[in-house]
Amino acid sequence: MKDFSLSDVRLFAKAAQLGGLTPAAEVLKVPKASASRQLQRLEATVGHLLLHRGATRFALTEEGREFLAAAQHALTILDDVMLNLSSDGGAVSGRLRVAVPHYYGRELLMKHLPAFMTAYPRLEVAIETGTNRADLQRYTADVAIRCGRDDGDALVLRSLALEPLMLCAAPSYLARHAPVADLHDLAAHRFLTTDADGRKREIGLATAEKTHRVRVESVFQSDDPEMVLRLALSGRGIALLPQSLARPQVDGAALVQVLPSLALKPHDIYLSYLPARRNTPKIRTFVDYFLEVFRAA
Repeated sequence: MKDFSLSDVRLFAKAAQLGGLTPAAEVLKVPKASASRQLQRLEATVGHLLLHRGATRFALTEEGREFLAAAQHALTILDDVMLNLSSDGGAVSGRLRVAVPHYYGRELLMKHLPAFMTAYPRLEVAIETGTNRADLQRYTADVAIRCGRDDGDALVLRSLALEPLMLCAAPSYLARHAPVADLHDLAAHRFLTTDADGRKREIGLATAEKTHRVRVESVFQSDDPEMVLRLALSGRGIALLPQSLARPQVDGAALVQVLPSLALKPHDIYLSYLPARRNTPKIRTFVDYFLEVFRAA
């Protein structure tokens, strides 16, 4: 097996990130002509074309996508090690990337993030809000806050909080549809959910005893609870929402709780990271800090 040049691998990863060799060469302070030769040398070592490139086209090949995942993995570990070895007095530093869904980013992180940044001023924190499906295997983030145990076998999951759930709907929606006295009555209704496993015409409602599978008229699914809330407020169906989001609307009579006697199992909110990186100082510091904060709450 031929040896890789680390600088060639780093250039390739940066070019994939920035969408071109020229911006990658500028960031890494490499002459453009040298950058082209480095990429060609890496492709020769790998034995595959890694990038489609031309006047108007720059994209990863299938082999390039596979190699990029491994390259990012290796570079992240090496950078972490070098940073730890060069740090003075054990001060935590570097760039920490945290992925969190929009709603939980605001509800769980924002009230505590300023104090964390004050406690660790040398640690640069980058928060990416959006999906509940951050791909830690491809190093799109160092730590992810997620709802549920997806990929739980491949990740370390630390329980951060429990999110109670509530079924609710707008009075205007309930006035137009059949009353709901038990779970079977949901079959005649439209359903709005953040459940990633929501199917076209089936929902799952988990209680302590079991998960009830119910066939319904239709299912709308989004990983953004606030989008689900807006659709519920507009009378589009019965929604399964975090209680912290739904309760103010129910108290203000904009929504009505449906099946209030049904004891729904709360969603588990986890901090997740790769097992191989459990001792990385920046990850361990972030995880320990927020676990302590929420235990004390």
